[in-house]
Amino acid sequence: MNKRTKKTLSVDNAVQMMGKYCAYRERSIDEVVKKLKGFAMSPANIQLVLERLTKQGFLDEDRFATAFAGGKFRQKKWGRKRIQMEMKKKGLSNELIEKGLSQLLEKDYIETLDVLIQKKWKQVTRSGKDADDYETKQSNRGKLIRYALQKGYEMDLVLDRVRKLGL
Repeated sequence: MNKRTKKTLSVDNAVQMMGKYCAYRERSIDEVVKKLKGFAMSPANIQLVLERLTKQGFLDEDRFATAFAGGKFRQKKWGRKRIQMEMKKKGLSNELIEKGLSQLLEKDYIETLDVLIQKKWKQVTRSGKDADDYETKQSNRGKLIRYALQKGYEMDLVLDRVRKLGL
C-alpha cells in the first residue's frame, strides 16, 4: 500500500478502535465522525459505527455536554459564554448546550469569578505605577474586565462583581 493512500478500517475494527478512543474521555459525535473520516470510511459505515458505539454506551451526547461544561469550568475557569461557544464548535445542539451549562451552580460560578478577579487584580496592580492615580486605576480596572470577558464571563456579572469587590 502506498504511504499516501489512507488506510481503511472494517466496521468491527472501527468500533473497537473508537471504543478505546471514547473510553479515554467523553467524546462528541462530531469528534468521532472526524476521526472516522480520517480512515476513509464511507458515510454508511460511519453511521453503523456510531450506532454501535451509542448502543454499547461509549457515545452519549448528554454525558459529553455535562462533562465538557463542568470540566472547562473547573479546570480552565471558563465562563458560560466561552463554554457555550466551544460546545457549538463541537457540534452540539442548543438543547444539549443548555443542559450542560445548567449543571454549573450559580454559587460556584460567582465564587470562581471572584477568585479570578482578585488574582488578576493583584497581578495588574504590581506593575509598579502609582496605584492610587485615577487614570492608572481605571486602566487596571479595564484590564481586569477584559480578562474576565476573555474567560467567557458575562459583562453585567463582571461589572457587578468588580463593584462589589471594591476594585
